[in-house]
Amino acid sequence: MCLQSKAPYAGNVKVLFLLSDYVLHNSLLTHYADTRPDDELAVVKIPLVLKGKGRRGTAERILPQLSRRFVLGKLAEYVSLMTITILPKVMGRGAIFRRLRATCRRQEIPFHRSENVMSEETLAFAREFAPDVIVSLCHQILKEPLISLAPLGIVNVHPGLLPDFRGIQPYFWELSEGSMRAGATLHLIEDERVDAGGVLARTSYATTPGMSVQLNYYLTIQSAARLLPDCLKALQGGELDPETQTESGGAYYRWPDSAAFERLRTRGHALISYRQLLGILHGRYDGHRADFVRVSKKA
Repeated sequence: MCLQSKAPYAGNVKVLFLLSDYVLHNSLLTHYADTRPDDELAVVKIPLVLKGKGRRGTAERILPQLSRRFVLGKLAEYVSLMTITILPKVMGRGAIFRRLRATCRRQEIPFHRSENVMSEETLAFAREFAPDVIVSLCHQILKEPLISLAPLGIVNVHPGLLPDFRGIQPYFWELSEGSMRAGATLHLIEDERVDAGGVLARTSYATTPGMSVQLNYYLTIQSAARLLPDCLKALQGGELDPETQTESGGAYYRWPDSAAFERLRTRGHALISYRQLLGILHGRYDGHRADFVRVSKKA
């Protein structure tokens, strides 16, 4: 894909969001809709399952690779999120944990659910919508013909800093490996390589003592949500010059193991913090802003 050869787009654009089924991803969609209300949006929600495996098949495939501490921590996180679903409504913060389907229904956004982002049904939905650009924040690898479907390409929201933290759950590894910075990277998906396309924009902030993985992910998604509208506007205007990533740069991380959890604990972090979760509900982190934002514009 030669981004520089594309003519600038005038007016509004059609944006197709490919989002994993995780409640915090809702803010990526709602912030964009609020910031660019005249753009036309559609959503494909992708459950956290492997292609063609379903929930049981995915569990049988993935669980043996995970440490017991990670599984128990994720279970506790899931239970806590389910337990407090009534609290956001009582506290007037329901939009934070609202499900994607409910958000799409409220805003009359076309919605499609698929366990396989490359299925014929999903491709048919995408072709019918005919997006100008696709935004991806999901766990499945995108392939042709989806990659070439949108004239402006696919912008992937990577919840970590590239190229240092490629792969699975970079927001965990940033803390377990003692990184002083965390954040999000917006990059192109140009082929089937993972986290390897040209970087369009970065946003980051300092990690803090006692920060949980859950809070780090929340701040990462909020930072990415604020960056995305400006990035797509610059992409639409033909203003970007993507930064090439080298094959040798950074590292690729897989599922956290017991040793990684021990490093996380030793460095004073945890998978979840109920105090920080309540802080999210109380709006304690609403004023948090990334102190570094860089969009790769042409000179």
